[in-house]
Amino acid sequence: MVTIKDVARRAGVSGTTVSIILNGKADERRISETTRERVLSAMAELGYQPNLSARRLRVQEKIVPTLAFYWPIDFRSNILASFLNSFQASIKRRNLECELLMRVYENDHIEKSIVPLMKNSYTGAFIGATSQKDLEDLEKLNLQIPIVLINRQSEKYSTVYTDYKAIGFQAATLFRQKGYTEAAVFTARRPYMATGLRTQAFLNACTQIGITVDPEEIFATANSISGGVEAARAYCAASQPSKVIFCESDLMALGAIWELNHQGIRMPQDVELLCIGMMDPEMTEYSSPSLSTIQMNNKEVTEKALDLLLDAIADGSRDPRQIEVPFQVYLRSTFQSRS
Repeated sequence: MVTIKDVARRAGVSGTTVSIILNGKADERRISETTRERVLSAMAELGYQPNLSARRLRVQEKIVPTLAFYWPIDFRSNILASFLNSFQASIKRRNLECELLMRVYENDHIEKSIVPLMKNSYTGAFIGATSQKDLEDLEKLNLQIPIVLINRQSEKYSTVYTDYKAIGFQAATLFRQKGYTEAAVFTARRPYMATGLRTQAFLNACTQIGITVDPEEIFATANSISGGVEAARAYCAASQPSKVIFCESDLMALGAIWELNHQGIRMPQDVELLCIGMMDPEMTEYSSPSLSTIQMNNKEVTEKALDLLLDAIADGSRDPRQIEVPFQVYLRSTFQSRS
């Protein structure tokens, strides 16, 4: 088993210096950046697994764990509130004393924001909404603290996710069960990784079960409320649009129903709309009309993610675990259940 002494010997420093860096006190003790990098490199080369995380959970030390939550700042910031509320509720239910630190990053450039992870500044971290590039960059690293990815899949890190293929198939199945053989799609012009996969899964499922989606009925706009307005406006301008719409995000759907209302189009009488729900369900339940969603269960995702992270901190294991969280279906005014 690799010890602190082994790391110190490889890095050419004292064991005390290694301990100071592991405990996140390098700045306080004025240890140079060069020395820190040498110690971190030695840890990575030797495969050293520090037990700092487990020590922080021991009550007698009166040190609470610091959990970082990484999330990109873009149009998905509306989903962030749902996750933060869920994390707060999960922590409170456990009567867990900890610090939850919010860290933001720019999609495709997560490497600029993860230096604290490489320096073991936190006890553990959740990372959500990565791009494919971000995910590939993370998997190249040999991080020493436990990491849980949210709504992504990885062979290196623990993950909590919802099956995007199942979501796409469920949406297509609901359309087919009501007799629809044609559908329109409102999608983001530059889809994020997960939303793009869900929409593609829906299109694949439509092909399998006999629903036609004409390329001219795929309305690509910005992934925002105004983007939903734009998509609905283009839909209304079409000569004979399909009578059912798949919208890849509830954010876009809120804009879409505003424009459809404005144009005097009734839901579900004139057209039906089903979207993927990623915000708090209240945001869509009390829209006018209320949106039908295939809902991501953010509360259960955060519960499972917190369980995974705390387990990894307590036992020191870095073996990845994958947990699938089922989605929920809420059929409301814009798309009603088959009678």
